[in-house]
Amino acid sequence: MTEILIDYDALKRRAAEFGFRRADFDELQSGLALAEHLTEQTMASAESIRWIDGMTGMAGWVTGDPVGGVFITVPLSRDGVAAVRDGSFVPAWPALSHLACQGEPCGGVYIGVYAGVTKEARRAVMMAAGVTRVEFFAPVPCFARGATEAGKRSMASLGFQPIEGGLPDLWGQEPLPSAQEKAA
Repeated sequence: MTEILIDYDALKRRAAEFGFRRADFDELQSGLALAEHLTEQTMASAESIRWIDGMTGMAGWVTGDPVGGVFITVPLSRDGVAAVRDGSFVPAWPALSHLACQGEPCGGVYIGVYAGVTKEARRAVMMAAGVTRVEFFAPVPCFARGATEAGKRSMASLGFQPIEGGLPDLWGQEPLPSAQEKAA
């Protein structure tokens, strides 16, 4: 299994190009409330995401003032990837051993939520999701859950496919081919 080291400074710069910033606690609360409203589903708590963000250095992202879009990403350890695949991963409060904490090797990424209230915010979320996937996480698998039909369509547009077993409504994308592999 391939693992990567995340370039956190480059990730923050790239996210900022799409209008995203790491969220403070109040912004997380607003972003998660927005996601709950849009998906009509309960999200993880702001306390949980803040903890994950503190451990990983990259979990909670928002755009807008007031918050109009939210993007929650969880870098996974090897054990975290296995837990997502076998269904033992708990997105709302994952085990510390399932996280790729800041500076540790990352074996995959779990997208907890991406949502935007306006067309502009949704576009920013989709662009940020696609670009960060390709530029930062291409060598590792990526996972998300299909909370809504619109979410499933957007994941399909990004190349995700439903995965049997594991978490309910699990979608994933295996590592993306490198430029050298595409050229061969």
